[in-house]
Amino acid sequence: MKTSEFLSWAESVWPISASEDWDNPGLISGSLDSEHSKVLVTVDITNEVLQEALDSHCTLVIAHHPLLLGGIDSLRQDLYKGALLAKAIKNDVSLFAAHTNADVVSGGVSDSLAKKFGIENTTALDGNPEGHGRVGNITPQKLSKFLETIKKALPETARGISFIGNPEMQVQTVAVVAGSGMSFVNEVSADVFITSDIKHHPALDFKQQSNGEKALVEISHYAAESIWLEGVSKQLLASGLEVVISKTNTDPWDGVFR
Repeated sequence: MKTSEFLSWAESVWPISASEDWDNPGLISGSLDSEHSKVLVTVDITNEVLQEALDSHCTLVIAHHPLLLGGIDSLRQDLYKGALLAKAIKNDVSLFAAHTNADVVSGGVSDSLAKKFGIENTTALDGNPEGHGRVGNITPQKLSKFLETIKKALPETARGISFIGNPEMQVQTVAVVAGSGMSFVNEVSADVFITSDIKHHPALDFKQQSNGEKALVEISHYAAESIWLEGVSKQLLASGLEVVISKTNTDPWDGVFR
């Protein structure tokens, strides 16, 4: 499959029109005429991931996070991203990202995470079939039991899972936004809201305003979005490509010192 053919396939699955204005999905580097038979899927493009692609003889890396996002104004090769791009280009490895356009679709990132947690009868947060996040129901249970389900569903990371709420409280409706989704917390009513990258003040506001009646769960950004990789690999296999799921854990934290 040529890169140009892959881009046509990707547009049918993750249309660019579905991405946010600030986002930068699509082809990052590579020739439209390059031929690909084996691809690697990953959450992030890092030096370790690129080497994994080279070692696996993959000529296309399909990532969730765009490598070039947010004020990139230099590709100096003495800096991380410049060196990574130079290595990819020199080794004829094309780089591609499907980001917010993969978040909102059926079978996308948030949809995959909701299914992994056993959330049923889901819609997007706004009630439509597709859109940001997912909200639905689980069998009524204590928050502590549902936290165990979350832990088992996700790859292990250094900082684990944080939560606000009484472990003994009963929960049934669950909302989830893979990635940094705290900006959506007031757009949906649910017993539990799950997302990543929660800052101090929004967390404190949630705790004060919820009066112990709702729960907030923070999970690793990488862990949340890594769940999508299995589903997208099946889609790519159906398109005729051989697929390698990256084994590189790109959660940036090495440990917690207590």
